[in-house]
Amino acid sequence: MTSAVLEVGPVTVRGPGDVPVDLAVIAVAGIDDEITLVEDEPVAVSELWAEVLDAAAAGARALTLVCPTWWSAVRCDRVREAARGADVVVRDRAEALTASLAGVPWVVVEIADELVMVSGAHAAGVAMVRDAQLNEDPDALVRNVCAAAEPSAEVVVDAPEDVPGALALGNAVVTALHHRGVAAAVADSRIWREPLGAPAARDDERIAERVRHGGRATWVTICAAAALAAVLGGIAVAGRQAPADEQAMTVLVEGRVGLQIPAGWTVRRITDGPGSARVEVVSPFDPLAVIHLTQSGLGPGTVSDTVDRALREQPAGVFVDFDPSAVVADRPVVGYREVRPGREVHWAVFSDAAVRIAIGCQSAPGGGEAVRPACEAAIRSAHAIP
Repeated sequence: MTSAVLEVGPVTVRGPGDVPVDLAVIAVAGIDDEITLVEDEPVAVSELWAEVLDAAAAGARALTLVCPTWWSAVRCDRVREAARGADVVVRDRAEALTASLAGVPWVVVEIADELVMVSGAHAAGVAMVRDAQLNEDPDALVRNVCAAAEPSAEVVVDAPEDVPGALALGNAVVTALHHRGVAAAVADSRIWREPLGAPAARDDERIAERVRHGGRATWVTICAAAALAAVLGGIAVAGRQAPADEQAMTVLVEGRVGLQIPAGWTVRRITDGPGSARVEVVSPFDPLAVIHLTQSGLGPGTVSDTVDRALREQPAGVFVDFDPSAVVADRPVVGYREVRPGREVHWAVFSDAAVRIAIGCQSAPGGGEAVRPACEAAIRSAHAIP
């Protein structure tokens, strides 16, 4: 059976076959939608993905789909299902870049339009907002990498050619790391051109050539994610081979908000029915354990006044325990509790940039501990994306 590796995202889709670039870009941009427009005509996103992947595969029936590390399980499942009739393996970019490095510590830095994702072999990774400050002064990031890294730390930067400014930012980070004696390199895009899992000796030779620096082969290792978080403020964290007592995490980017959610939880988008349009993140073990996310632009007045006014308009006894100066996960929030038959939701409302973010922690009455760790992680990491 012919095999192929397809690079899926963060901007386009590549493989051995000729892919219409405009269709691939539209498919990636519409990954979270049901319908998109192609030449001003509505097209089902699932059908568009099937067409794009079929073209990229060029007849291969054993496919490895390499997706951005921060993509949610829902996105990865969508592209897997679109590869109809093929044997499919989905891997993230960090896995693909380190496929032959079993037992070797590493770090992969993925640069995208709005995010910079840092993933480590044995530590939680960090998805950071890529803002003007980061683009103009990557040395601020580098200083914290060096401060947290072990003396033997090595770094690789994944700077896709179709991400504007990625190569310039990647080269600046690598150069700054070299000046500090840290082995680092920008990943060679040719790694996507060959099937993953080639013989180890061949992989080792290619990797050594690709990232050789200072007379020795280099690859990647991880520094503490917390130091990176301290630089850029609004951080979403994604787990990778975290310790057994920590829940694996992934990054959810929804609208203008990014946040950390547990890997394996189901993401549902609610756009009709009672209540605001929202996203629900549901535990696979307890259907009452749910993280709710709503977002809106900031209006006149403070967040506290806006929430207080809205709650006063609701039936008595449904929204209680209003606290304009609550603190959740070390974050100042406006807090209140929503009481419904068989469940309750503890809400935390706050603003970041020009976005008002509300995160609800749902559980059975008195059972808040079931969702508390996941919900606190979501509240702590939630941030606006420019």
